[in-house]
Amino acid sequence: MVDTILCIDCGTTSLKAALLSDKYTVEAYSKQDFDAPGADAWFRALCRAVRELKEKNPDAGIEAVCVSGNGPTLVLDGGLECGDGKNRTLLWNENPVPLRPMPKDVAESHSMFIPRLWLLREMFPDDWKRAHHIFSGPEYLIFALTGTPLSILPDARYRPAYWNCDELLRSGFGEDDVQKLPPFVGMGEFAGKVSAKSAIATGLFEGTFVFCGAPDFIVALIGTGTLFPGMVCDRAGSSEGINLCTSEPLFAPGVRTLPHPVPGLWNASVIIEKSGTRRLESEAGKNAVLSDFAQGVGVLRDAAREKKIPFSNALVMTGGQCRDESWIRQKALRAGVRIDVPWCSDGELIGDLILARVALGDFDDIQEAAMCLCKVKKSYGNI
Repeated sequence: MVDTILCIDCGTTSLKAALLSDKYTVEAYSKQDFDAPGADAWFRALCRAVRELKEKNPDAGIEAVCVSGNGPTLVLDGGLECGDGKNRTLLWNENPVPLRPMPKDVAESHSMFIPRLWLLREMFPDDWKRAHHIFSGPEYLIFALTGTPLSILPDARYRPAYWNCDELLRSGFGEDDVQKLPPFVGMGEFAGKVSAKSAIATGLFEGTFVFCGAPDFIVALIGTGTLFPGMVCDRAGSSEGINLCTSEPLFAPGVRTLPHPVPGLWNASVIIEKSGTRRLESEAGKNAVLSDFAQGVGVLRDAAREKKIPFSNALVMTGGQCRDESWIRQKALRAGVRIDVPWCSDGELIGDLILARVALGDFDDIQEAAMCLCKVKKSYGNI
């Protein structure tokens, strides 16, 4: 029997799950499209994924579970059964129009969650009142598995982008509203054990350890090993983000800098909107995306050079675009870089594996774990 971690990443339209070993093997893989909008469909997708994984490899042992996902998606939990269609969800990319305009101080908040919380309350006032908890992203699935309410904060430096009690009160939320938001825990923290009820629903063993992942872009940085200054990765799915790990904030036109999951480091990125879809629409669309990619790499490289920050010409690529070898070669040629593809093309899942292995005590920290678990499967282009 091969010991594995059940790695789960909850996306906008589908859930990806895999049984990953620390021997660089994907023992089983499942991608489940959501059968309906909202968080209840996530749990149903998870149940289907576990069944498929077990059918594909009944001999793989599941040592623990780690869950990551997108944000700032919000879910109102009313204490109802998972999958019953009653837990209201506001996806990160949904922008419904409320009956009254958003207050200026809320709209201009540095928090990416407070405006979404305000909108969620406006759109579903009755569900808001009934809600026991408000979850963001993958925390709903963790709650469904363990019964533990929590909010994942990837690094203390992200606190202004999330929320705090004082700012919530200044934004018009009451004490009862604030109490609905679960306490913060760090990424990789132990969340609890699979409950008896969830074991029956999913087919997982009761008592299996469940660990907190992180937002999807954070686990992608971890899973591609982009954890040391100068290292670069390309998150390439339906849209794209080229990310550079730096030792200091990097500010330049078109570059967004955020805290890195490693304390003291930063992540500078260039975003390419809808690259995965545009490249398939036409030859002109494909050429435009190739140009955008080359330009994005150049923008980051030039900004790094100006600050005397190292920049690797070997990029680690992750996401759905990794499955098209011809496309990877074209990107490498156009940008003049080498593109490395990891042993699991979904780097988010490797990031979940790393967080779980650190939590289980197999490694001291994510950098040590990444040096052991981030392995290149194939390289394209030359440097």
